[in-house]
Amino acid sequence: MAKTNIIAGLDVGSGKLTCIAAAQDYDTGTLQVLAGRSAPCRGVEGGVVKDIRETSAAVQHVLGGVERELNENISTLIVGLRGSHLSSYTSHGTYNISRMDKEITQTDINLAIENAKAISIDSDKEIINTIPQGFFIDKQKGISNPEGMEGSLLEVDVHITTAASTHLNNLAKAIQRPGYRIDNMVYGLVPLGNAVLTQEEKEMGVMLVDLGGETMSVGIYLDGMLRFSRDIPYGCDLITRDLSCGLRTSRQHAQEIKEKYGVCEPTSLDEDGEIPVPSLDGRTVHNIKKSFILDIIQPRMEELLEYVRRSVEQSGYKDYPLLGVLTGGGSQLKGVSGHCLNILGLKEVRLGGVQRDLLTANEEFFDPKYSTAMALALYACQENGYEDFQREGYENNASLFGKIGKAFKNFNLFGG
Repeated sequence: MAKTNIIAGLDVGSGKLTCIAAAQDYDTGTLQVLAGRSAPCRGVEGGVVKDIRETSAAVQHVLGGVERELNENISTLIVGLRGSHLSSYTSHGTYNISRMDKEITQTDINLAIENAKAISIDSDKEIINTIPQGFFIDKQKGISNPEGMEGSLLEVDVHITTAASTHLNNLAKAIQRPGYRIDNMVYGLVPLGNAVLTQEEKEMGVMLVDLGGETMSVGIYLDGMLRFSRDIPYGCDLITRDLSCGLRTSRQHAQEIKEKYGVCEPTSLDEDGEIPVPSLDGRTVHNIKKSFILDIIQPRMEELLEYVRRSVEQSGYKDYPLLGVLTGGGSQLKGVSGHCLNILGLKEVRLGGVQRDLLTANEEFFDPKYSTAMALALYACQENGYEDFQREGYENNASLFGKIGKAFKNFNLFGG
């Protein structure tokens, strides 16, 4: 029996590692999720490695557990990044078509994009994503795909994301210590947007907010393209911490209470009954009213969404998104949509998960905690982009992305 080509997406951040392993059916073009695993990782904080040994042990636990479950080795590993060390920019590139026939080729497009990437960045930064936003031919804008068209001057606007080289290298070392090879690293928001948002939403203007544990990611799409992205170094673990202090209980019990009873606006409070709360040592139990939980969660959620609002106000696109799509664990709190309507000034808000027609999976894997990992696996497969990886292992003392793989060549992957 032929071995299966296992594609794994590894979401790194929010104090945990989450993996989805899938296989692509080349006859139907669909992706089937075969296994998934999520585990805490004390070696990672906010998407940044703080302890390589702890992180390597978590990687071995998560990826090794998936491989044992499937009795197969992972063939392709794509890693999703998040954290405040990520920065995004918009850049403009041009390329003159000097040939007599003036017909624009894919090579011309790639050269225009490469020119757009020639920006001044800090020496400790590396470009991890380049997403074309739109092309111009002889100053005429609104061109989505210029290949095959004629013109003398090709221009492109691109959305560029950079990451700190030291953080990338430390993460690569942590993953490769147990013997795993990285095929690519990408900003997790990029595949998440492709998997969660519809093309119509991207066209009309949508704000994607990923409410993670230690970080929040926000992206704004307009005219079908990602126009702005930002990672914010605060997340819903602050709510867990507040509950732990306010209820005088452990972090684990506070997390369980948040998931089971958490609400962040009064209209979402079903009834003001009492719930049991274990003490810090777990030996005794005391009862508190549900409204007390609301009083703890509401101000913190409002504060978190204020950080999102301030980031969006600085983007230059604050007046464009009409729709908000929430994902991540924090999106499951009752009442969070109402806060987004009020604080972010959106007309409509919905909860977003990976679109079910993009893959086949058991219901458990549609849990929000798996969304980014599933999106990473999809990202590797869409439009055969996965075949464009350069499979070279990471080696020390060299540029990370020269070794772990080239960026996707097909720009349609990034445009959605």
